Amino acid sequence: MDPKTSTLTKLFHADDLAKLVAEATRKQVAFVQSIPEFLTAPEPITYSALDIDDERQAPGRKKAESIEIELLFTEEQYDELKAIQDAKTNGYWAIQLPEETAVQAGKPLTWYFTGTCHIGMSEIAIDDMLKAKLTIYRSSAVEESKGFPTV
Repeated sequence: MDPKTSTLTKLFHADDLAKLVAEATRKQVAFVQSIPEFLTAPEPITYSALDIDDERQAPGRKKAESIEIELLFTEEQYDELKAIQDAKTNGYWAIQLPEETAVQAGKPLTWYFTGTCHIGMSEIAIDDMLKAKLTIYRSSAVEESKGFPTV
């Protein structure tokens, strides 16, 4: 299978895992322009000993990180994201690759995690689209599944 483009990657939100699993209750958040790095390596721990000539490294802990995503949106989507922000809910977020990238139909690679969010505006410029910047403050590990997770 040839590598595929990331166009049509989707971002979803649901209040809890059961609602993320159920197609009727999960919401596609907005139109995503890009999603920054979110699967980062842990910080290294450096160590040495008297009988080793050089320093060595081992994986340490991952730092807490937020994800900033630029979105194209409708007013309705903005209002929904603002309501999620104001409610300070620690809901589920899912990033799903395009259907064309999946080996099995209906099962594209999907990452999901919990977090709260803040919605703001990106730069407003001539000859550019109006964009919002969604910051998700991740509060759980990033899980991975083929298609949406099952309960």
